[in-house]
Amino acid sequence: MANPHDLIPKHKSDFDSINQLKLCSKEEIRPIIPELFTWLQDSNWPISAEVRNILFQFDMELIPVIRQILNSNDSSWKYFVLIHFCKQLPNALLEKLTYELNRLSTNPNENDKLEEIDQIAKEILND
Repeated sequence: MANPHDLIPKHKSDFDSINQLKLCSKEEIRPIIPELFTWLQDSNWPISAEVRNILFQFDMELIPVIRQILNSNDSSWKYFVLIHFCKQLPNALLEKLTYELNRLSTNPNENDKLEEIDQIAKEILND
């Protein structure tokens, strides 16, 4: 099996890497979770849905990376992670993000308001 670091997608249509990652164990993928999240910056990218499916097999190890994204200045990335990833997380994991979701829903920056991050965070909190 190849080194999972070598299987981090190189471009938005890198299905060869995705197919190889699907053959890896959770233990092999775990170290590259942060790098995989970079492929969730735009859900229109062809590999984005496949990367999400790979990441959905993980639990608590996702939380630090999601927190980092939700605390970043990249409102577009926050949008895609909230809409296409966080909305599908189990409540047990969402509870770990309550602080960030509350902050985004009550105190969004201007770019977050433009992306409607505050509204999406409220929806997630209320579901």
